[in-house]
Amino acid sequence: MFKKLKNIFTIGSIKRRMQLAFMSVILLLFFSGAISLLELERVSHDTEVILRASKESTDLAREMVNALNEQNDVMITLAVASGKFEDIKRHSARCEESISQLEQSTTLAQRRMKSTDTPEAADSLVVQTSRVNELARSYISGDVHRLMVIAGDSQSIDTTFVAPTTHEWYVDQYKPEYERTAHQITEYMTGVHNTLGPEVNNLSHTARRAVTPVFISLVVMVVIVIMFYFFVNHYFVRPVLRINRSLGDYLTYKKPFDDEIACRDEIVTLRDRIAQLIAKFTK
Repeated sequence: MFKKLKNIFTIGSIKRRMQLAFMSVILLLFFSGAISLLELERVSHDTEVILRASKESTDLAREMVNALNEQNDVMITLAVASGKFEDIKRHSARCEESISQLEQSTTLAQRRMKSTDTPEAADSLVVQTSRVNELARSYISGDVHRLMVIAGDSQSIDTTFVAPTTHEWYVDQYKPEYERTAHQITEYMTGVHNTLGPEVNNLSHTARRAVTPVFISLVVMVVIVIMFYFFVNHYFVRPVLRINRSLGDYLTYKKPFDDEIACRDEIVTLRDRIAQLIAKFTK
């Protein structure tokens, strides 16, 4: 290999060899830059996918938490507190809306987690939200609805009433299911983050692949520069210095001009013409 490189730098004109050296550096930079650009484009795409998935999962979890907390607020109001009769309809509507929102969010979460390695996190979440929704539905469609019917049939319009289900119903039945559902939402978020872990690792590997061609190019460029310096010094600079020194010795001390200086291309032409010129003036 070294012999081939030596031939490249010693055969042909100086101009051709200089062009070849610079073109080698330019091509190396071009290909390394192209590879790095492709890898960086892949990094950008993977980063966008990960961020979008993380944002969608976070937004979905926020919707589930908001719906669950809204339902819990309604249950506290209806099961623990007392209010006007017309407030019951308003709170029941809020509860139905929160139930619907929670069902939609958990169904969407289950659909997204099906393609991951941990779909059981979403399955458990769906089961748990079904339980808490059933409790809320049985309350507003049973006890509360019965009270609304009784209050509607009554001739005396009482604007306030106390829910027949007591504080104990909320504490013993609904609250434990509410807390378990909140815990399942947290488990869902943990599962989502775990599924994003491999994607983050792949992103890290891709980033390293994007940097590797640049690093290799720098190393190769340093090697090329060192080799370029060696060949230029050995085949260009030294012969010119020897010709200059030999010509100086001839002019100063009348020493014979050394016309056997090892060189090629335009430098050997320069040497021969100087030797011819000296020979012409010495005759």
